Amino acid sequence: MWAPSTNGLPDGSPVLRCHQGTVWGIEMYEIFHKSLMTLNHHIDVAGEYAGNARLFEATGVGTLLVTDWKKNLHEMYEPGQEVVAYRSAEECAELVQYYLEHDEEREAIARAGQERTLRDHTYYQRMLEFSEIVQRYL
Repeated sequence: MWAPSTNGLPDGSPVLRCHQGTVWGIEMYEIFHKSLMTLNHHIDVAGEYAGNARLFEATGVGTLLVTDWKKNLHEMYEPGQEVVAYRSAEECAELVQYYLEHDEEREAIARAGQERTLRDHTYYQRMLEFSEIVQRYL
C-alpha cells in the first residue's frame, strides 16, 4: 500500500506492515497500472462532491477504482459499471474482498472506467469546457 501518511492508524494496524511510502509521477501511474485496484477517499473539503484527481488517474490507466460514494459521482462515472463506490469502511473492505475474488467482474469494470475516462475526462475535454465558459464572458 502506498499512501502519504499512516498518521492516525493504531500501532497494531495491518496497514502499517504493508505501507510502502509515497510515490508520485510516472512511478505512481506505473503502480496504478499494475494494481488490481486503487482505493480513493476524498478529503473533507470535498464535502458531498466527487472530483479529485485520483478518479481520473486510476481509471485512466485501467485499474479498478474503489471510491467513496458522493452525490455527483454518477455524473462522471456509473457506479457499479465503471467504478465501485462505498459508503462506509466496512462496505469498502467487503467490496475490496469481493473484487479480489472476482477477476472478470473487476477487469470489466476497470476496462469500462478506462474507456469512460479516455472518452469523457481528458484534458482536451476539460479545455473545451473551459473555453466555452470563458467565451460566455468575453
